[in-house]
Amino acid sequence: MPYPILSLPVGATEPFRALHIADTHLLFADGRDNEAKFKIAQRRYGEYVYSNIGRNMPYFLDALQYTKDHCDLMLHTGDLIDFVSLQNLEVAKKLLDLAGIDYFMCAGNHEYTHYSGQHPETEEERAEGRNLVPKFFRNNLFFDSRVFHGVNLVAVDNGNYQFTMRQTQLLEKQIQRGLPIILLIHNPIFTENLARTALEEEHNNRLALAGYPPEALQKYADCGIIAPNKDTLEFLALLRSAKNLKAILAGHIHYHRNCEDLLWGDVRQFVVGGGYYGCGEVFEIC
Repeated sequence: MPYPILSLPVGATEPFRALHIADTHLLFADGRDNEAKFKIAQRRYGEYVYSNIGRNMPYFLDALQYTKDHCDLMLHTGDLIDFVSLQNLEVAKKLLDLAGIDYFMCAGNHEYTHYSGQHPETEEERAEGRNLVPKFFRNNLFFDSRVFHGVNLVAVDNGNYQFTMRQTQLLEKQIQRGLPIILLIHNPIFTENLARTALEEEHNNRLALAGYPPEALQKYADCGIIAPNKDTLEFLALLRSAKNLKAILAGHIHYHRNCEDLLWGDVRQFVVGGGYYGCGEVFEIC
């Protein structure tokens, strides 16, 4: 894929290249799954494979090969799988392992759901997903940190549009290390540009964003928005105060193109379009 290449100067000890993608939505199920999951997989194929030029598997294979040939690692900001199934997890792990690439990822809202929100899910199933999924990936999906060439990559799960007090405490410890931080989240932080793009370009009147300020909560009240809770507001306040936060990477919104916004100070948010559309971006981090 001809991914756009962006320069991201953050103060790395050695330059490196990273491919950023999200929203692959792998759709594998087998005889170990129930009928409801099979039916959901069949319906979802219409969105992620057959229509809207969606080709989730070929584009993911392209991304793996591009990373192997041209980058030092892949940064995936969530929804690698569409629902929890053993075959989905096995395929995801095997593809990442066979590609022989380095990667770092955060969870999306689909990483732990058994039915993509389209079928009732029991508490036992929710618990099973939370216990099973992390076993297949190299980093902790709730919160994790990894230093790569002097840059602190921090992955945080905000798949429900919120952050927790525990995540705030963990982030504060990472900020105190003093290293430049690139934050990986799934649901992007609200910007007017993202809202306008959804409404005017994507013709979608439901805004799948996080961290709405009070004026936006009122302005977009009819767009299915989720207001930030107290813990989320504290997390965002900590982000704003972090002098060593350099960039935020996100996905989730399934736009047909990538978006970039200035959030505050010199902190930019890079939101990648749908991976099943072939969207992605390469960062030359220095």
